[in-house]
Amino acid sequence: MVAGDEQFCPSCGAFIDPMKTPRQRPRRSSSSDKVISINSDGTSRGSNGGYEEFALDEPPPPDPGTPPEQPAKSGNGNGGDVSCPSCGAVNPSSNRHCQECGARIRQGPLPTAPRPAVQATAGVRAALAISGLLLGVILIALFFNIFTGDDPPIADGSSTSTSSTLQQVLPDPAPIEVLEENCDPEGIGGLICPNLTNGQFGSGNEYQVNWPEVEDVVTITLSFREPMAITSIEWTNIDDATRFRQNFRASALQISAQDSVTPVTVELADEPGTQIANFSSLSTTRIVIEVVDVYLAEVLEDNSFDELAIDEIVVVGRPVVGTGNPTATTTPSDTGSTSTTAG
Repeated sequence: MVAGDEQFCPSCGAFIDPMKTPRQRPRRSSSSDKVISINSDGTSRGSNGGYEEFALDEPPPPDPGTPPEQPAKSGNGNGGDVSCPSCGAVNPSSNRHCQECGARIRQGPLPTAPRPAVQATAGVRAALAISGLLLGVILIALFFNIFTGDDPPIADGSSTSTSSTLQQVLPDPAPIEVLEENCDPEGIGGLICPNLTNGQFGSGNEYQVNWPEVEDVVTITLSFREPMAITSIEWTNIDDATRFRQNFRASALQISAQDSVTPVTVELADEPGTQIANFSSLSTTRIVIEVVDVYLAEVLEDNSFDELAIDEIVVVGRPVVGTGNPTATTTPSDTGSTSTTAG
């Protein structure tokens, strides 16, 4: 309720237009003996029918010597009257706005609207989703590596059984010691099969057979103490060129080993001295060399002989150490190519 003499609402501070809104004066309380009745002739009478003087219960006038009591002023709104900070008018402590000028009296904190939630765009949401997916993949891979683990690396200086075996199988090739020699035919006189491996080159102690008497083949078998990996065979004819051509000379060989599937054919050059017969074997204790064709003897210095003469045979390779025996023989791609070294 707004009093009739107030120009502003004490609750909201709104201006009250006296021309539009009728003001309501506060009604004063009175007793029956304080009611004044006016007759039509202008005279007044009391409730008892008689005339009485007009009297109101008003407080006695203040003592001139006593200063008037000032209303208590307080600006905290906890009780008493407060003064308007704008016009100085006295207002009840319950007013939020001055009833005279409408200014705000109590300066409490105003309510604030809640902060709006952050709205993420589609691009931001997509980037966040991809980042979360990548993080999940990385974490899964990390846990997988931790719980499964890789095989520990092999310490320096150690090796597996396979690498150890290969290191033992592959030393530098060298002449292989022959345990036993067997030839068919055995030879002529002192020019017999053991002369092929005695290491005495060009001393006239070669191996010889009468070629017209044999059945077009001479078989030479060489045995070793242990399995050997053969890399090549050095075939040495007699070194003297005249004697060499006066005899029959081997021109084609067939070589086989224990791990050979079929014999390997090797063509020899018609030259004195040493040449390489290309043959290899992974693991064998024996090789068989067959002379299957020859160059014919020539007449030089009015002499020609029927003998087939071979000075020396050297098998080159290395021992095989380890478990398991290979069963395949590596053969050269071109068996007809040979290299010749003068002896």
